Amino acid sequence: MRLPVTAPHDRSVIGEIEADDEAAIDAKVEAAAAAMTKWAATSPMARAETLLRIVEAMRPEVPRLAQALSLEQGKTMKEATLELERSIGPYVQYAGLAMNIGGRHVALGDGVEGVVEREPVGVVVGVVPWNFPVSLFVSKLAPALAAGCAFLIKPAETTSLITRELAAIAQRFLPPGLLDVVVGGPEVGSYLVSHPGIARVTFTGSTPVGQAIAATAGVALKRLSLELGGCDPFVVLDDADLTRAVRSLMGTRFYNAGQVCVAPKRLIVHDAVADKMIDMVTQRMARIRVGPGQAPDSTMGPLHTEAARQRLEEQVADALDHGAEIVGGGRPDRADTERGSFVQPALLLAPPESARVRTEETFGPVLTVLRVGSDDEAVRISNQTPYGLGASVWSADRDRALSVARQIAAGYTWVNALGRVYDELPFGGVKASGFGREHGVEVLESYLEDHTYVIGPGTSAPIDRAQAAPPLAEPGSDVPDSIAGRNP
Repeated sequence: MRLPVTAPHDRSVIGEIEADDEAAIDAKVEAAAAAMTKWAATSPMARAETLLRIVEAMRPEVPRLAQALSLEQGKTMKEATLELERSIGPYVQYAGLAMNIGGRHVALGDGVEGVVEREPVGVVVGVVPWNFPVSLFVSKLAPALAAGCAFLIKPAETTSLITRELAAIAQRFLPPGLLDVVVGGPEVGSYLVSHPGIARVTFTGSTPVGQAIAATAGVALKRLSLELGGCDPFVVLDDADLTRAVRSLMGTRFYNAGQVCVAPKRLIVHDAVADKMIDMVTQRMARIRVGPGQAPDSTMGPLHTEAARQRLEEQVADALDHGAEIVGGGRPDRADTERGSFVQPALLLAPPESARVRTEETFGPVLTVLRVGSDDEAVRISNQTPYGLGASVWSADRDRALSVARQIAAGYTWVNALGRVYDELPFGGVKASGFGREHGVEVLESYLEDHTYVIGPGTSAPIDRAQAAPPLAEPGSDVPDSIAGRNP
C-alpha cells in the first residue's frame, strides 16, 4: 500500500511512499541481524571512520535537504537548515566516543581473572515523531552504529520522505541491511516493536503512545527508553534579567510553531515583574510572521496536521471557558495560509487549575501565563503536572535559582540559560515524561551489554574478536575500505 505525503502549508500531495507489511518487516529485521554480525565485529576505529564519511556526504546536501524538510514538515527554511546542521553533530560526537568503548580486566586472586566485554545490545528500533524527524533520527542512529548495533527507523508516516533521504545517504557507507526504514501507521509500529528479532526500542513521542510501546516491549523484556511529552515550566523570579529571559522564552516556546516537547508551556512569573514580562512578550510575539515555511518572510510555519490545530484550539477554548484571558491567537488572514493548519501565537492569562492547559501538553504556539507571589508558590505550581521533562528558572541570584530548580521535578533544567538541548549531556524526563536518556555518553551505554567472563588459571589469553573477525566486504565491493578494517 502506498501512502500519500502532504505539505502542511496547503495540504497538497508532494509524494508517496510504500508502507511495509509484516513480510517486509520480517525481511528487514532478518537482514539487519545478518549485517550486524559483521558490523559488530569491526574495530571501533572503522566504525568511527564510517560515521565521519557520512558527515562528509551530508554537509553538501544540507541546502537540498532543508528544502525537502521544510516542505514536508512545515517548519521555516531557517529552522529546517538549523535542524540539519545540528544533526551532523551526533555523527562526529559518537565517532569519537566509539573508540572509548572498552571492557575491563579484574584480578580475582588465585590466578583467576575476570574479563568484562562490552557488546552491542542487538538490532535497535527507533520510533520518532514528525516534529524533528532529522535530529531525532540521527541522535538515535549515531550512537547505535558506534556501539555496533543494526538500526531500523520507524518515522511518522507524514515525514517518511525526508527520513528515507537521510537513510539513503548513510546507507552508502554501511553494509546492506544494517540500516533501513520501516514505514506505516500504528499497526506497523506495534508489529515492529513486538518483533522477536528486536532487542532494543528507543521512542520519542507522546505519552499515550509511549505507554502502549512500553506495554508491548515489556512482555518480551526488550531494552527500552522513552522520551515523552512535557508541560514545562518557565519560572521568572522578581530579580531576573527580563531581557535575557524573554529572548530565551521567545526562542523556545514559539520555535517550530511551538511543536517542541521540551519547550516551555507555562510561564510562571513573580507578580512584581509579571506586567512588564507580559508586555515584553506581547511586543515580541507581534513581530512573528506566520506563513508557509518556504516563504521568505515567514518566521513561523503551520502546525503539522489539521488534527493538531483542532486539539490546540480545543485546549484554548477550554481555558477561555474557565475564565482565562487571551492575547493574540486565532488564524492568520493571509491568502497563502487559507489551506494550511496555521494559527497565530497566543498568551493565555491566568487559566485556573481546572483548565486543560494547566496539566496537558499544548503542542503549538500558545503560552500559559501564571502569576505567583513567592518562590515556594512557583515550585508548587511548576510541579502541578504529571510531566517532568524540562524546566527553566531565571534569577539574578544563582543560589536562589538553583534552590528553586532543584525542587522542580524535571530531567533537564536550564538556569539563566537558553533552552537548548546539548548533544554532550544526557536528555530525558521523569514521571509521565518517560525514562532513559538520549544524548551524551549515557545513550551510548544504553546500546551496549556487559558480558562477563571468569577465566581460570593457565587459560590462554582470550581472542580479540575485533581483530580475528573477517572483513565486512570482499575487495572490490562498494563498501569503503575503512569499513572493512583496512586503511583508506
